[in-house]
Amino acid sequence: MNILEKVLSTHTFARRIAIFLSIIILGWIDLATGFEYAFSVFYLVPVSIAAWYDSVKSSVATIIISGLTWLYADFSAGHYYSTPFAPFWNGCVRLGFFSIVALLLIKVRKNLAALTMMAMQDTLTSLNNVRAFNFEYQLLHKISLRKGMQFAVGMIDLDGFKAVNDQLGHSAGDDVLVKFAQVLKQSSRSSDILARMGGDEFVVILLDTDQAGAEEYSRKLREMFFNSGLKQEYGIDFSMGIRIFNSLPKDCEDATHQADQLMYQAKALGKSQTTICFA
Repeated sequence: MNILEKVLSTHTFARRIAIFLSIIILGWIDLATGFEYAFSVFYLVPVSIAAWYDSVKSSVATIIISGLTWLYADFSAGHYYSTPFAPFWNGCVRLGFFSIVALLLIKVRKNLAALTMMAMQDTLTSLNNVRAFNFEYQLLHKISLRKGMQFAVGMIDLDGFKAVNDQLGHSAGDDVLVKFAQVLKQSSRSSDILARMGGDEFVVILLDTDQAGAEEYSRKLREMFFNSGLKQEYGIDFSMGIRIFNSLPKDCEDATHQADQLMYQAKALGKSQTTICFA
């Protein structure tokens, strides 16, 4: 069942072939069983697949094709109606029924996606939260095993953040976190993984990055941080530790712990700097 769901959700061509074939098979069975047996409810199978896994246009097309297939099977089975208008009325009713089910499924899917996004997102900074980071890490671990790609895991801790909370209040602290998250986003590639681990601690995974790439990332991040005005306005800076892996450790905590140790080395050396090392 999991394999089928994976195919339907990730392979557009296979999904649409499955929708088309299911309509053909259902139409053939509908025709073979004759008009005495109600069969229209089974057309909800392809309609539901399209509504849940595919686009709105695909859902509309599936609804129309399913309705026309039922109408053709009904006519071909020799169903007699007292008025010529009756079968077309029944066809429109079935189209309405299919449409309502599809609309409800699309609405549920969107709400579920929104709830999933909320559950995987830090509410303050809109970065990934710990749960989302762990999920992304496991995906990257599989990629690292398959492709032998280098990754850099960086842990970041803000220097002087506690003083901001103590002297200016938590609203100012929240403002710092939000602005720093924006700096992180602007400094990173779309393929990089960013997350807030809690408090004023952040993590980044740089894909396909070596020593030179990690150094360039650190330089760019510090330049954009300086240009953001956070240091001038709040008197904060950040310490960062970056551990470069030829292949990611299986355990996410192992990777972040190694980067965390390097970050504390940076703090011990005077803060406001980056320590980079190979695993």
